[in-house]
Amino acid sequence: MTVRALLAGRPGSTWWLIRHELRLAWRGVGGKGIKLLLVLLLILGVALHAGVYGLLAKLPEGDMPPWALFALGGAAYVVISLMLSQAILQSVSALFDRGDLDLLLASPLPTRSVFMARGLGIAISVVGLYLFMLAPLAHVGLFTGHANLLAIYPTLLSLALGVTALGIWLTLLLVRWLGARRARTVAQVLGSLVGAALFLASQAQNMLGEAQRKQLTVLVMRWLAPGGPLSEDSPLWLPARALRGELLPLLAIMALGVGAFWAVIGLAHQHFLAGTQESVSGSVKRGVAAPSAGSVRFRAGLARNVLVKEWRLILRDPQLITQTLLQLLYLTPMLFIALRGDGRAAVMLMPAVVWLATSLAGSLAWITVAAEDAPELLGGAPASLARLRWLKLLAALLPVWVLVSPLVVVLPGHDWKQGLIFIVCLVGGTLSVGMGLIWYPRQGKRADMKTRMKGHGVVGMLEALLTFGWAGLAYCLGSPPAFNYWPLALLAVLLVMGVTWLLGRSRREDGSLV
Repeated sequence: MTVRALLAGRPGSTWWLIRHELRLAWRGVGGKGIKLLLVLLLILGVALHAGVYGLLAKLPEGDMPPWALFALGGAAYVVISLMLSQAILQSVSALFDRGDLDLLLASPLPTRSVFMARGLGIAISVVGLYLFMLAPLAHVGLFTGHANLLAIYPTLLSLALGVTALGIWLTLLLVRWLGARRARTVAQVLGSLVGAALFLASQAQNMLGEAQRKQLTVLVMRWLAPGGPLSEDSPLWLPARALRGELLPLLAIMALGVGAFWAVIGLAHQHFLAGTQESVSGSVKRGVAAPSAGSVRFRAGLARNVLVKEWRLILRDPQLITQTLLQLLYLTPMLFIALRGDGRAAVMLMPAVVWLATSLAGSLAWITVAAEDAPELLGGAPASLARLRWLKLLAALLPVWVLVSPLVVVLPGHDWKQGLIFIVCLVGGTLSVGMGLIWYPRQGKRADMKTRMKGHGVVGMLEALLTFGWAGLAYCLGSPPAFNYWPLALLAVLLVMGVTWLLGRSRREDGSLV
């Protein structure tokens, strides 16, 4: 048997399935820009190695200083959190979204091999980026007297296996508790929230006052002192000790990661097989009894029915729910800043919130206005198509306005001028982005929200310019040094809106949606 045949694997074997998972992962990364991506990664890799060399060359050979333990520990927990977020999202995709698991489970292939290949594919996908970022420490350490840093490789791979096991277990456990469809939504939201929690932790100092920051600093230093819960001999630093090459912690991390992965794969293909098949096929048990005759009441009112219908569809979209929750989390530190009445921070707060709100409004408006599942029914409805589109746009804008309403209440209490500027730019930005979808009508699918500008490059660029233009206008109006430039920012916004209207003129006249 040739080496190529050995690498290819026997058809139906676990290695053969793993190669297929890696091939799919590579296709997801690749594309027309794969060569450019590889060049950028090469340049970034060289820069990382040079930076790490400048750091490690200053350290004495042999044992690393005490602060290195805390630095490696912090990096380890950040990587674990981010990998867990990706593992949950990848589990949803690998087990539910791809739609091929039912075929594999119905084939003569061993179910354990199927789940083993899926799990290893997820683990490799989640660890790749972080291995690329931390591997320079191992490479450079080999030539600077810190060969023990080569333990980064087995440690990260073991952590990836353990985190993948946790992600798969949480996903399948949600299936068992909530049913397939609800579990898919909750898993996507949970995966995104885990990553967003790091952002909130990084903004803790901005969210606290001066006295609270001092108290927190004293508390952390007390915990880091000998005998404290975060002292050097604390078991919480086990991943950091494994990363710097200590034998027993490294063996413990490897045993935990590989053991957890092996156990979860066994549970997945034995106890959760029925739930997984249900998830792929989409057949779920109804948690609510079917309505009886006469129990469903239809209410009159075009506006009310359109708004309620669009909001229900938004609530059924896990991707939109995740994006909305993330926007809410990103607004939380800004709300604390505004409540403290920091005038300098408010200058940066307004454009940031305007940018976030305008971006979210663009995504919601795409779902409600452009991604209509049955446009032919709207065309035949006994109502004006223009009115229907404006109502659908209103259904997209109202949740955004409600989301940022706390800031609308807080800012005028500190400075009514800044409050007025914020309201004008917020309404103007969200409304103009939504109007762009009416002025330049086009049709798409909900699943294509991330790639909605494909084929409409000019319109996508104009939408991005509108988003940054309104944020820039808010900054110019609220910042005294940049106040003289607000007419230019306003002119740019009006120019972009005018170009969008002109580009879509023929499409509006022809009634084109595509």
